[in-house]
Amino acid sequence: MIFKHFNFEGCLSYILACPAGRKGVIIDPSHEIQPYIDFVTANGIDILYVIDTHTHVDHISLSPELARLFGAKTVMNTLAPAQREIGATVTELFGIEKIIAENATKPVDLYLDENDSLSAGSIILKVLHTPGHTKDSMCLLADDRIFTGDTLIIGQCGRTDLPGGNPQDMYDSLFEKLAPLSNDLIVYPAHDYRGNINSSLGYEKINNVCLKTLRTVEEFTMFLKGLFPPLDAGGGKLQCGLSMGDTTPSVGDDQLNPLMKSFCISMEHYLRAPHEATLVRTGELLERVKQKENIVILDVREPRELAELGFIAGAINIPVKEVAERISELPKDLDHPIVVICESGIRSAHAAIYLRGYGYTNVKNLEFGIREWRNNGYPLIFPDNSP
Repeated sequence: MIFKHFNFEGCLSYILACPAGRKGVIIDPSHEIQPYIDFVTANGIDILYVIDTHTHVDHISLSPELARLFGAKTVMNTLAPAQREIGATVTELFGIEKIIAENATKPVDLYLDENDSLSAGSIILKVLHTPGHTKDSMCLLADDRIFTGDTLIIGQCGRTDLPGGNPQDMYDSLFEKLAPLSNDLIVYPAHDYRGNINSSLGYEKINNVCLKTLRTVEEFTMFLKGLFPPLDAGGGKLQCGLSMGDTTPSVGDDQLNPLMKSFCISMEHYLRAPHEATLVRTGELLERVKQKENIVILDVREPRELAELGFIAGAINIPVKEVAERISELPKDLDHPIVVICESGIRSAHAAIYLRGYGYTNVKNLEFGIREWRNNGYPLIFPDNSP
């Protein structure tokens, strides 16, 4: 996949394209038009769709302008007209009413609903309707990635007190639509003001202030009231990805626990790195095990998977969702060699990135995972109580 992310003052947008046919899409473009043109031109991409994940209230969408330049179609959720009707009732809200009014004039060529999909060459984007920030908010699933707009933001969710927002809708979107999805999904939001590039859904389930605590809808609603900066002239911070922790350091820091910039999961950097720097093949690992090298084998599967499918002798088992909180169980020497494994190599890739972000310098992922190891007939052991 050809992939590029853009960051304009905390507003994030993306280009995805199929490497074979060079067909692509743009998601949530804003601020400056030239960087998109430069990347598309340099990579010979044929942009088919320009997508807004929702009606933006804090910046002007560039979707129609880019669509016109590239001969593409603009795309939004099917409830965008209803969201625009709500926006039309806002006559004074500290300047954002002008942004709302201008975005309401942007033409839309194609509306998408729940479970609809778009294709750009080999890339398929599936729609999840996720209201809460706005009525027309949607997330886009693309292979191992999810583009969450202002529904799920790294460390929190989007604010629900702007026109079209609703905390109960946000609760349903987070816990009924997103929480059941795979922990392995790489999360790309529409905003981040802390220097993060992306996250993973598994990490967010454990660490995100809006997801990690089990709350009723009523408790969740009350929590959100204390999370976002107030909608008053003195607040001065109405951006969709900001919280009280960003504006008043003494309030909410113990709850927010945001990802450190050096700890974010830079998966695109991982994918660009040379093979030998990030991966170890099963045959090579077997030889290192036979030679009794002093390496840590970290198996990030769930315990039931080890019981059912077997594991490599001497491996440490820490499920991927627990790696961050159990980091103390790994060697204190950050240069110690570590090989991370899972069933297919996807979860372990995320864990390897976590460890690199933490400071471990000699971390590799087992290519194709324990499945390849098993298919090659390499030795596995089972817990004593397994059949």
